[in-house]
Amino acid sequence: MIYLPRQAFLRLSTLWEYLKALSNGLFSPSITLFRRLFGGLLNVPHSCFSRNPICSFLSVYRPADGGFSIQSDASAGVAAISLRGIPTVPANASNNIACSLAPVAMPPLAQSGMIDPQSQLHQHSAPPAVPNIHRRRKVPFIASSVQRYGQDMKTDPSGGIESIQRAVRQYPKRYLPIGTGWEVHVHPEGALYFYHPVKRVFTDTDVQVQALLNELNNCADDLLALAESSNIDLTGIELTLQLGVRPMTGERFCSYYFADRVERTIFWLDELDTEDLFDGVRGVNDHSHIRYVIQSQYWMHCELYPNNREEESGKGLLAELREIIVHASADVITSETSLSPFGGEDLSKILDLIDHLKETTSETCSPYSICVIARFMRYFARAKFFNFCGQSCARLGADQSIYFTDDEHIVKSVVSWIMELLCFGAPHAQMKELQRVWVDKNTTSPRWKDFNDKLGREWVSITIYSTVMLTVDLTFLTVPSVNADKSQSVAIIAAYLSTFCVIGSLVVSILLAGQNRKYGNVSADTAVVFLTRMTNSMFGEKALAILHGLPFALLMWGMIYFLVAFSSLVFKSTSVILRGIVGCGLLIIILLILWPIWSTRDYHVFSWLREQLTSSE
Repeated sequence: MIYLPRQAFLRLSTLWEYLKALSNGLFSPSITLFRRLFGGLLNVPHSCFSRNPICSFLSVYRPADGGFSIQSDASAGVAAISLRGIPTVPANASNNIACSLAPVAMPPLAQSGMIDPQSQLHQHSAPPAVPNIHRRRKVPFIASSVQRYGQDMKTDPSGGIESIQRAVRQYPKRYLPIGTGWEVHVHPEGALYFYHPVKRVFTDTDVQVQALLNELNNCADDLLALAESSNIDLTGIELTLQLGVRPMTGERFCSYYFADRVERTIFWLDELDTEDLFDGVRGVNDHSHIRYVIQSQYWMHCELYPNNREEESGKGLLAELREIIVHASADVITSETSLSPFGGEDLSKILDLIDHLKETTSETCSPYSICVIARFMRYFARAKFFNFCGQSCARLGADQSIYFTDDEHIVKSVVSWIMELLCFGAPHAQMKELQRVWVDKNTTSPRWKDFNDKLGREWVSITIYSTVMLTVDLTFLTVPSVNADKSQSVAIIAAYLSTFCVIGSLVVSILLAGQNRKYGNVSADTAVVFLTRMTNSMFGEKALAILHGLPFALLMWGMIYFLVAFSSLVFKSTSVILRGIVGCGLLIIILLILWPIWSTRDYHVFSWLREQLTSSE
């Protein structure tokens, strides 16, 4: 196999075309004249210098290792270049859509890099399958990757219709020429998309552009032909296409997927990488489990293209969704760890919508109804996939983890224990709340919103306490007796430290409260992205728990420093008898403070130390 860099190959191809043209212009007429003059004296094949040679130059096919490979091709007159190294395109995407799904075995001579000119003379009747550079590359993708909402389409504000003629009563809808075979549809949200009723093809690409229309038709024909050659029954099958261009390389491609309306699934004619499909869910190894995420993509397809859905609506789809909503509502009412993707109030509203649709909808649902139903079905199918529904390790509670966890390193445990002491146990309490929400790198909207509401109330109260303590510290520093003597330096320093801690608690509380307002009511997907970013450190979730416990810890340190400052002032300015009385009273107060802390503790330090020492041995 001969490998050439792209630039070298292009230069070689250009040089060959120049030499071929030069030979055709100079040598071919001379040799023809000599053959006519001397008859058979010169035994030179005319075909070797003709303009349409049987023995062609070199063509390029796509090897498995991603480089450029040169292969003999008796039917190609020019070189076809295939690019590799596009990170967003699966390596197993179809290079030539007319080929079968099985790997194409190369001829022995081509695989070894050796070219036999004599054997090429007999290959013109059966040329090898090589990629067609005039066809777009077919790339599988999922319904949630349709770039409808990510497009930044603009219009020129300077242009437009300036006047309307008199007596205009009809404003027809947008139509395409009859010969195109495509129909124009408007999504309930307002997006424009197109549908080919004969081929059952959907696309968001503007088919009003003739060049795009031709490429869409070619891609659709290629994919449908390949599906038929693979013995796939196309009854009830829909095809979705999306044309695109790589911004860095300029490579043109066509993304696609098929939708099976009977099975409520989508499928592809190429292997698909599961990274985007599984969306971070690990440990998926059963097809019965994958079915739920495939169904969620099918409902996404129905939500994007809700027209012509009489088959779905005629099978009791509305009644099926209503049963799902009723069960989820009962689960939310009776369980504190419900797996429903919606809260109780939201489920009640959804149930009212379903009942309203049942009253107003006839035997078939309109695109508006299909869009609503498909969206809710997508949420519940996706929740079943995340919770490993139907598997032996199925998650039955929202705070239940289904993955094995590694033992924590002793250094990490010691650092966490020190932070627990410095923060007065606040990280441990925050960790427990966080583990109820952030389970296996996943969360639900109801639990996320409840978690943030609780945090918001906590930080607001800490802000009030910090403001009060700041007032107390500043008032203490203005007392004349505090600055009267240099011997009171301990009280002054402690008061300064108390002020700094209280200000820190106040600032951190305000910052966290602002963050809470920004992310507290977002969707579950946005919450997952936010929590993933916040826990992406060596300490993981504990780092976020420590951050959430900082306002409380700083406020407590501010109170302790103020107690030290006030005690220093009291014990240095009173008699011995008064010091003893005040000391006994202070000791009693400290014991009363520690009593509820000790009785309600759920973190046993000595037991934890004993377990760590035993495990380390």
